[in-house]
Amino acid sequence: MCDENAVAETLASCPGLGGITLCPCGTISLHVGGVSVRMEPAAFMQMSRMCHEAMLLLNGQLRDRASTNANAITH
Repeated sequence: MCDENAVAETLASCPGLGGITLCPCGTISLHVGGVSVRMEPAAFMQMSRMCHEAMLLLNGQLRDRASTNANAITH
């Protein structure tokens, strides 16, 4: 764990949502709202892949729903 004076590097941010920082010790912190999760880089990569997979599935489901609704309106 770093000392409390260490300055984290911002890797990404989204105003109103949160951000991702890299501590000089190598720990990655995910900040969303009032919640922060600290994790090792390997765990962050796994979490990123998991979120990406969920996003792809959700995107497909939303597309399928939109198509179903459009078909219902035209028939």
